[in-house]
Amino acid sequence: MNYLKMYAAALLLCVPAAAQSASVSVTIGKAGVMEADQASIGATGLLTETFDSLPTGQFSNFESELGTYSSGRVKSANRYGGAHNSQYLFSLSNPGSTLSLKSSARYFGLWWSAGSVGNSVELINNGARIFVFNTDDVLDFLDANTSNTADYYGNPNDRFANQVRHEPFVFLNMFSDQPFDAVRLSGRNFESDNHTVATNFARETGTSISPVPVPATLPLLMVAFGGFAFLSRRRRP
Repeated sequence: MNYLKMYAAALLLCVPAAAQSASVSVTIGKAGVMEADQASIGATGLLTETFDSLPTGQFSNFESELGTYSSGRVKSANRYGGAHNSQYLFSLSNPGSTLSLKSSARYFGLWWSAGSVGNSVELINNGARIFVFNTDDVLDFLDANTSNTADYYGNPNDRFANQVRHEPFVFLNMFSDQPFDAVRLSGRNFESDNHTVATNFARETGTSISPVPVPATLPLLMVAFGGFAFLSRRRRP
Protein backbone atom coordinates (compact mmCIF):
# COMPACT_ATOMS: atom_id res chain seq x y z
CA MET A 1 0.00 0.00 0.00
CA ASN A 2 1.53 3.38 -1.02
CA TYR A 3 1.59 6.46 1.21
CA LEU A 4 -1.48 8.07 -0.39
CA LYS A 5 -3.59 4.96 0.17
CA MET A 6 -2.37 4.67 3.72
CA TYR A 7 -3.21 8.31 4.41
CA ALA A 8 -6.60 7.98 2.75
CA ALA A 9 -7.39 5.03 4.99
CA ALA A 10 -6.39 7.03 8.05
CA LEU A 11 -8.54 9.93 6.86
CA LEU A 12 -11.57 7.68 6.58
CA LEU A 13 -11.17 6.83 10.24
CA CYS A 14 -11.60 10.51 11.03
CA VAL A 15 -14.83 10.94 9.06
CA PRO A 16 -17.14 9.21 11.57
CA ALA A 17 -15.83 11.48 14.32
CA ALA A 18 -16.57 14.54 12.17
CA ALA A 19 -20.12 13.32 11.61
CA GLN A 20 -20.66 13.42 15.35
CA SER A 21 -20.02 17.17 15.56
CA ALA A 22 -23.09 18.97 16.81
CA SER A 23 -24.56 22.24 15.62
CA VAL A 24 -24.88 24.30 18.79
CA SER A 25 -26.37 27.75 19.16
CA VAL A 26 -24.81 29.76 21.98
CA THR A 27 -26.74 32.72 23.38
CA ILE A 28 -26.46 35.08 26.35
CA GLY A 29 -29.25 36.22 28.66
CA LYS A 30 -30.03 39.83 29.46
CA ALA A 31 -27.66 41.71 31.73
CA GLY A 32 -28.23 40.75 35.35
CA VAL A 33 -29.94 37.43 34.53
CA MET A 34 -28.49 34.56 36.58
CA GLU A 35 -30.69 31.60 35.63
CA ALA A 36 -32.25 29.91 32.60
CA ASP A 37 -35.46 31.36 31.16
CA GLN A 38 -37.38 28.13 31.67
CA ALA A 39 -40.75 29.37 30.46
CA SER A 40 -39.43 30.87 27.22
CA ILE A 41 -37.24 27.87 26.40
CA GLY A 42 -40.17 25.49 26.76
CA ALA A 43 -37.79 22.86 28.10
CA THR A 44 -38.65 19.30 29.08
CA GLY A 45 -36.79 17.37 31.76
CA LEU A 46 -35.19 20.55 33.06
CA LEU A 47 -32.98 20.34 36.17
CA THR A 48 -30.73 22.89 37.88
CA GLU A 49 -27.75 22.48 40.21
CA THR A 50 -27.10 25.44 42.53
CA PHE A 51 -24.29 23.84 44.63
CA ASP A 52 -26.00 25.03 47.81
CA SER A 53 -26.38 21.51 49.24
CA LEU A 54 -22.62 20.94 49.38
CA PRO A 55 -20.22 22.03 52.11
CA THR A 56 -17.68 24.55 50.92
CA GLY A 57 -14.29 23.22 49.88
CA GLN A 58 -12.84 20.84 47.34
CA PHE A 59 -14.80 17.74 46.32
CA SER A 60 -14.65 14.72 44.03
CA ASN A 61 -17.46 12.62 42.53
CA PHE A 62 -20.35 14.76 43.70
CA GLU A 63 -23.70 13.08 42.96
CA SER A 64 -26.14 15.73 41.77
CA GLU A 65 -29.67 15.54 40.36
CA LEU A 66 -28.06 16.29 37.02
CA GLY A 67 -25.39 13.59 37.28
CA THR A 68 -21.89 13.18 38.71
CA TYR A 69 -19.38 16.02 38.93
CA SER A 70 -15.83 14.68 38.75
CA SER A 71 -14.16 17.39 40.82
CA GLY A 72 -14.16 21.04 41.75
CA ARG A 73 -14.35 23.43 44.65
CA VAL A 74 -17.51 24.91 46.15
CA LYS A 75 -17.13 28.48 47.39
CA SER A 76 -19.35 30.78 49.38
CA ALA A 77 -20.68 33.82 47.56
CA ASN A 78 -18.02 36.45 47.04
CA ARG A 79 -17.13 39.19 44.60
CA TYR A 80 -16.33 36.60 41.89
CA GLY A 81 -19.44 34.43 41.98
CA GLY A 82 -22.52 33.03 43.66
CA ALA A 83 -25.86 33.71 41.96
CA HIS A 84 -28.21 35.57 44.29
CA ASN A 85 -25.48 35.53 46.96
CA SER A 86 -25.41 31.71 47.10
CA GLN A 87 -22.61 29.14 46.79
CA TYR A 88 -21.00 28.45 43.42
CA LEU A 89 -18.62 26.10 41.60
CA PHE A 90 -14.97 26.92 41.03
CA SER A 91 -13.57 24.54 38.39
CA LEU A 92 -9.92 23.69 38.88
CA SER A 93 -7.68 24.51 35.92
CA ASN A 94 -6.42 20.96 35.76
CA PRO A 95 -8.25 18.65 35.20
CA GLY A 96 -11.32 20.89 35.09
CA SER A 97 -14.81 19.75 36.09
CA THR A 98 -16.66 17.07 34.13
CA LEU A 99 -20.38 16.54 34.64
CA SER A 100 -21.50 13.06 33.56
CA LEU A 101 -25.25 13.37 33.05
CA LYS A 102 -27.80 10.85 34.28
CA SER A 103 -29.78 11.36 31.07
CA SER A 104 -28.79 12.75 27.70
CA ALA A 105 -29.58 16.44 27.16
CA ARG A 106 -29.83 18.93 24.33
CA TYR A 107 -29.65 22.10 26.42
CA PHE A 108 -27.04 23.30 28.89
CA GLY A 109 -26.95 26.66 30.62
CA LEU A 110 -24.81 28.22 33.32
CA TRP A 111 -24.16 31.56 34.99
CA TRP A 112 -20.59 32.45 34.04
CA SER A 113 -19.32 34.90 36.65
CA ALA A 114 -16.18 37.02 36.69
CA GLY A 115 -15.49 35.61 33.24
CA SER A 116 -11.84 34.90 32.49
CA VAL A 117 -10.03 34.57 29.19
CA GLY A 118 -9.58 31.00 27.97
CA ASN A 119 -12.45 29.28 29.76
CA SER A 120 -14.02 26.55 27.64
CA VAL A 121 -17.14 24.41 27.69
CA GLU A 122 -17.12 21.02 25.94
CA LEU A 123 -20.19 18.96 25.11
CA ILE A 124 -19.43 15.22 25.00
CA ASN A 125 -21.41 12.21 23.84
CA ASN A 126 -20.35 8.58 24.27
CA GLY A 127 -16.85 9.75 25.16
CA ALA A 128 -16.47 11.84 21.99
CA ARG A 129 -16.25 15.63 22.09
CA ILE A 130 -18.99 16.94 19.81
CA PHE A 131 -18.66 20.66 20.48
CA VAL A 132 -16.26 23.12 22.08
CA PHE A 133 -17.05 26.68 23.02
CA ASN A 134 -14.41 29.19 24.12
CA THR A 135 -15.67 32.00 26.28
CA ASP A 136 -13.31 34.43 24.54
CA ASP A 137 -16.12 34.74 21.97
CA VAL A 138 -18.37 36.14 24.70
CA LEU A 139 -15.81 38.80 25.56
CA ASP A 140 -15.36 39.73 21.89
CA PHE A 141 -19.12 39.89 21.37
CA LEU A 142 -19.78 42.06 24.40
CA ASP A 143 -17.00 44.47 23.52
CA ALA A 144 -18.00 44.79 19.86
CA ASN A 145 -21.75 44.27 19.53
CA THR A 146 -23.66 44.99 22.70
CA SER A 147 -25.06 48.49 23.13
CA ASN A 148 -25.20 48.04 26.91
CA THR A 149 -21.83 46.35 27.33
CA ALA A 150 -21.14 48.03 30.66
CA ASP A 151 -24.27 46.44 32.16
CA TYR A 152 -22.68 42.98 31.84
CA TYR A 153 -19.50 43.94 33.70
CA GLY A 154 -19.31 43.81 37.47
CA ASN A 155 -21.09 41.56 39.99
CA PRO A 156 -24.88 42.16 39.78
CA ASN A 157 -25.66 40.81 43.27
CA ASP A 158 -26.62 43.49 45.78
CA ARG A 159 -24.14 42.20 48.33
CA PHE A 160 -21.19 42.68 45.95
CA ALA A 161 -22.74 45.20 43.56
CA ASN A 162 -20.42 46.49 40.82
CA GLN A 163 -17.34 44.74 42.17
CA VAL A 164 -14.94 43.17 39.63
CA ARG A 165 -15.93 45.74 36.99
CA HIS A 166 -13.26 44.49 34.57
CA GLU A 167 -14.90 41.06 34.12
CA PRO A 168 -18.32 40.02 32.70
CA PHE A 169 -21.13 38.21 34.53
CA VAL A 170 -23.27 36.45 31.91
CA PHE A 171 -25.79 33.63 31.71
CA LEU A 172 -24.84 31.33 28.80
CA ASN A 173 -27.30 29.09 26.94
CA MET A 174 -26.26 26.23 24.66
CA PHE A 175 -28.88 24.68 22.38
CA SER A 176 -27.70 21.51 20.61
CA ASP A 177 -29.23 19.68 17.64
CA GLN A 178 -27.73 16.46 19.01
CA PRO A 179 -27.88 14.89 22.48
CA PHE A 180 -24.86 14.90 24.78
CA ASP A 181 -24.22 12.96 27.97
CA ALA A 182 -21.38 14.95 29.57
CA VAL A 183 -20.16 18.52 29.94
CA ARG A 184 -16.60 19.56 30.74
CA LEU A 185 -15.61 22.97 32.10
CA SER A 186 -11.95 23.93 31.96
CA GLY A 187 -9.64 26.91 32.01
CA ARG A 188 -8.16 29.22 34.59
CA ASN A 189 -10.45 30.80 37.20
CA PHE A 190 -13.68 29.30 35.84
CA GLU A 191 -16.47 30.38 38.21
CA SER A 192 -20.04 29.27 37.45
CA ASP A 193 -23.42 28.63 39.04
CA ASN A 194 -26.97 27.49 38.29
CA HIS A 195 -25.96 24.69 35.92
CA THR A 196 -29.12 23.77 34.01
CA VAL A 197 -29.80 20.86 31.66
CA ALA A 198 -32.88 19.86 29.66
CA THR A 199 -33.58 16.78 27.60
CA ASN A 200 -35.26 18.93 24.96
CA PHE A 201 -36.38 22.48 24.25
CA ALA A 202 -39.07 24.17 22.18
CA ARG A 203 -37.23 27.36 21.24
CA GLU A 204 -33.97 29.22 21.68
CA THR A 205 -33.79 32.33 23.85
CA GLY A 206 -31.24 35.07 24.43
CA THR A 207 -28.93 37.01 22.14
CA SER A 208 -26.92 34.86 19.75
CA ILE A 209 -23.13 34.98 19.99
CA SER A 210 -21.34 35.71 16.72
CA PRO A 211 -19.27 34.24 15.17
CA VAL A 212 -20.60 30.72 15.64
CA PRO A 213 -18.00 28.61 17.49
CA VAL A 214 -16.07 26.04 15.44
CA PRO A 215 -17.26 22.41 15.75
CA ALA A 216 -14.94 20.25 17.83
CA THR A 217 -13.64 18.04 15.01
CA LEU A 218 -13.20 20.65 12.25
CA PRO A 219 -9.55 21.45 13.14
CA LEU A 220 -8.77 17.70 12.98
CA LEU A 221 -10.28 17.42 9.51
CA MET A 222 -8.40 20.50 8.29
CA VAL A 223 -5.13 18.93 9.39
CA ALA A 224 -6.07 15.62 7.78
CA PHE A 225 -6.99 17.13 4.40
CA GLY A 226 -3.95 19.38 4.52
CA GLY A 227 -1.69 16.38 4.98
CA PHE A 228 -3.43 14.55 2.13
CA ALA A 229 -2.87 17.52 -0.21
CA PHE A 230 0.79 17.72 0.87
CA LEU A 231 1.40 14.06 0.03
CA SER A 232 -0.36 14.50 -3.32
CA ARG A 233 1.93 17.41 -4.26
CA ARG A 234 5.00 15.38 -3.31
CA ARG A 235 4.03 12.63 -5.76
CA ARG A 236 3.82 14.95 -8.76
CA PRO A 237 6.65 14.42 -11.26
